Amino acid sequence: MFAPKWKKEAELLLKAGKKFLNYKRDLLKQDKIGEIQSRLTDLKSTIKAGDKATCDEASKQLQATCENSLPRKQAQTGWIEENLEVIVVSLIVVLGFRTYILQPFRIPTGSMQPTLNGIVATAMPAEKKMPNILLRQLHRATHGRTYVIDDLVIDSDKSLRRDNPITLAPVLHFFTRTKLHFDDGSTMTFPGPPAVLESATGINNQSGGRSFAKDTVLFRGYVTTGDMIILDKMSYHFRSPKRGEVFVFDTRDIKQIQQNARRSGTQAGAYYIKRLAGVPGDELELRNIDRKGAGDLYINGELASEHGFKHVMSEQDGYRGYGAMGKFRYGSTPFKARKSKLSGMNEYIALGDNSFSSSDSRDWGTVKEFNVMGPAAFTLWPFMSGHWGIIK
Repeated sequence: MFAPKWKKEAELLLKAGKKFLNYKRDLLKQDKIGEIQSRLTDLKSTIKAGDKATCDEASKQLQATCENSLPRKQAQTGWIEENLEVIVVSLIVVLGFRTYILQPFRIPTGSMQPTLNGIVATAMPAEKKMPNILLRQLHRATHGRTYVIDDLVIDSDKSLRRDNPITLAPVLHFFTRTKLHFDDGSTMTFPGPPAVLESATGINNQSGGRSFAKDTVLFRGYVTTGDMIILDKMSYHFRSPKRGEVFVFDTRDIKQIQQNARRSGTQAGAYYIKRLAGVPGDELELRNIDRKGAGDLYINGELASEHGFKHVMSEQDGYRGYGAMGKFRYGSTPFKARKSKLSGMNEYIALGDNSFSSSDSRDWGTVKEFNVMGPAAFTLWPFMSGHWGIIK
């Protein structure tokens, strides 16, 4: 009860030594096990003898034996070895974060305008001067504009090659360039995807063999990038998708999208972004269609009340209403999103806010639950697009 301090410390070390031997036995060599057992016996004997000096020495011997019994990890040498582990771990964390939590996603088309911007080409007249380099860099940072400084001008009489006259040339994953290939082996680069090139110049993969005279200007102006959004990939693990929110889904197994792409000679986009108009069990129809082919969206027999639908139907501030086309061509014919007892097979209906220029569920049908990735949470860039902030 009133044992001296050195004796109590020796007894604690004895217990620690026994635990070390039991926990690390599978990692220790046989000779080390025997040596530790011997040191434990020595310490126990000195404690019983009550000799402080001999006990202190036995304690030091036991501690040193335990510390040196396991192989030591070879020390890293050089800055590469010291930092490689940190870099690898950081990459794993970033990739895991992108795969399972939040992922940046760029809006490629104008199907969600004016809610979200797609990539747009704007022509400039020949008499208008290009901004100086400082303004161009400022516009790139704030508005996402890329100016075509050297006009796309044909330097000699030539024709586009017959097969695949345009090809994609991705840059840093988020930016897409399109290459034009001519029959003489020369190429031109357009700072945008093929769909924007077609809208600006009329050139697509069916333009093979098309001839151009020398000094023909294909394009002069700038290309404004689509909004970069943050895709929330976690929320749908904890809740069901909600009607009215903007969401992202992949296009695998949506047969009509793949077929449309093959017919046009292009590649189907891997991901689409639309407004979720119908959840499993909903019936949608279009009523009160006017002469322009725009109508009111009804869901389960009632006028759609979510704010996103109201904006589209208002036909104000750039919105043009919902177009009577595809599955809405005949107006009051209901379009249903089916419920399913099979995992991942519930259906959702996706509509673009720019209804008259949107390829959506009216054309290619419903989106299966296994295709749904998550809601669009936040517009990250460009800062001056008018959409920076939370997506509604």
